[in-house]
Amino acid sequence: MRIVSLAPSVTETLFALGAGPEVVGVSQYCDYPPQALDLPRVGSFLTPNLEAIIALRPTLIVGLELSSDVRQIRALNSMGYPVLLVSDDSLDQIETSIEKVGARIDRDAEARRLVARIQSQIAAVQNRLANVKPLRALMLVGHQPIVAVGPGTYLDELMRIARADNIVQTVGEQWPHLSMEFIIAMRPQVILDGAMGSDPAASVDFWERYPTIPAVRDRRVYGYAEDPMLHAGPRVGQSLEIIARKIHPEAWPRGVDN
Repeated sequence: MRIVSLAPSVTETLFALGAGPEVVGVSQYCDYPPQALDLPRVGSFLTPNLEAIIALRPTLIVGLELSSDVRQIRALNSMGYPVLLVSDDSLDQIETSIEKVGARIDRDAEARRLVARIQSQIAAVQNRLANVKPLRALMLVGHQPIVAVGPGTYLDELMRIARADNIVQTVGEQWPHLSMEFIIAMRPQVILDGAMGSDPAASVDFWERYPTIPAVRDRRVYGYAEDPMLHAGPRVGQSLEIIARKIHPEAWPRGVDN
């Protein structure tokens, strides 16, 4: 097969299923696994480059259902190129997508094993957190503007599994833009700040101005790396554990089965 992937989650899935050698093109945002960085770029799932895709002579194009109405996707369909569209906005969708891709590329058994591994990782975290109390939490993906993880996203689902009460749960938007006044009023006990990356000191100056926020007062503002956290797909179990460890470190005592 000659497969073109139009989304990072799809690319990760294809490689995780052992189909990496069959992937001939990826989206501009695909950066994992490292082998994907060497592949030709074909735009993104919302702005695919029709000419670049056709030049790769694909036997299968895999994208996200969000792009089903994109003109280029309709054009590829009309020209007879096989297109498979999947979703990755929730754990169920991620697992279903893995199974759909596996079925389409004759890797059903690999897909079942991958889904089972993800479910095992999630269950392990749930067992760790069985007796902890939920904490008010906020997860940010950027500062300018301040954008938070909201309901209807897989990251919000991971927060709930990690025993966190998302302070933007009632806002009703998947990626709400917040004011600092809202954050101060909601008094989060833990803040996960993507703008900090993996450097814990990266945005100290930003948060020091708001000492009345419990998370700031108690030094519970944590950065996180975009990879794998913002990548829906096969590493979602790993992302869940990262979130859970930051919100409830007491569930992973040092030196005890870590």
